[in-house]
Amino acid sequence: MELLKADNWMPWKRRMLAMLRDLGLEKYVDTTAKFPESADKSATTTQELEDQKKWTEGDARARTRIELAIGDAEMIHITGAKMAREMWDQLTIVKESKGRLGVLVTRRALYRAMAEEGFDMAEHISQLRKLQEELHIMNNIVTDDDFLMILVTSLPESWDNYTSSFLGASRNQPTLKSHELIAVLLEEDQRRKGRNGDSAGTSLQAKGRAKSENSEKECYNCHKKGHISKDCWAKGGGREGQGPKGRRGPNRKNRSNQAQDINSSLNDVSYMARALDNSRDISKYDWILDSGTTSHICTARDAFTEFYPLTNTTIQGVGNDPISAQGHGTVILKFDFDGKSYRHQLWNTLYVPDAPNCLLSISRLDDMGGHVEFRNGECILKDKRNSIVGKGYKNN
Repeated sequence: MELLKADNWMPWKRRMLAMLRDLGLEKYVDTTAKFPESADKSATTTQELEDQKKWTEGDARARTRIELAIGDAEMIHITGAKMAREMWDQLTIVKESKGRLGVLVTRRALYRAMAEEGFDMAEHISQLRKLQEELHIMNNIVTDDDFLMILVTSLPESWDNYTSSFLGASRNQPTLKSHELIAVLLEEDQRRKGRNGDSAGTSLQAKGRAKSENSEKECYNCHKKGHISKDCWAKGGGREGQGPKGRRGPNRKNRSNQAQDINSSLNDVSYMARALDNSRDISKYDWILDSGTTSHICTARDAFTEFYPLTNTTIQGVGNDPISAQGHGTVILKFDFDGKSYRHQLWNTLYVPDAPNCLLSISRLDDMGGHVEFRNGECILKDKRNSIVGKGYKNN
């Protein structure tokens, strides 16, 4: 059993109570625990002496179990306690919030708990359950149905389609329990991790989520539709200056949304990489470092953590004929080399499903202050601090 520390009271409490219950010692920490006094202190009976002796021995065993399960830094909280119940009461007072303020703080933490991309599903659920249990201890009940909704809304938007489909398939059954949803989410989380880790032929693995819900939202920064302020390329936006670097049409100011903005910069760009006949071991999901492309290109739709559709947009240079770019957004790449793993976000990556390969733009790397060094059939990618962040290999 893990020792009691500053941040593990709830799981420690549950395990300790289970241990005391298994040993028949739980009654010594109960709120009704009391030393069996003699009815007549001047004439204690044999039975009363036997009960007192048994109580003293049991209480000592309970105190020993508690003391051996508390970390050094937390021992101060049981100072002065002479009975197991006193130890338990002192720990409870220190570790458990009381009153309306405690309820408010815990409720706020529960409702504002939001998972980010790349999160650990099991750990996230455990944290939510911990907050729910703390509220229950304070007699502020979070119903199972409320907890289910809190869990669903706390997940990243990459899970929206899945949870919506699952809840829709269940036809909003009132009998759906949170633990049933948790089992499904954990299974899906393992499936996603397995898929991202086992993609055949990918030397730089892409993982993420799809997002199209912002297509009708208006940006508070530039007041255009198709994105939100944290993703806005305009001045004052969260990605100020990170938009496409290509040519801009003369009527750019009159464009009504982000898709139209990016269209004006795509038609003249040229993408140089092409699949060669002697490179059949390279798949369309492999990433090729390219000095000619002005944008990153990805062929996998489910690799996008953010996605915005494009219409009537073509690019040239991939094959003999122009091909369609069906969207753009953010892709997260995991670079694995030399026993280390690095995660990189590729902004404004084009989704081109008919491209022969995924392309990593050297010019975009240069725009961010990085550079590439070539030698002995390898290329070393470095960031603006000259730290190695990736490595590639020559193929044919």
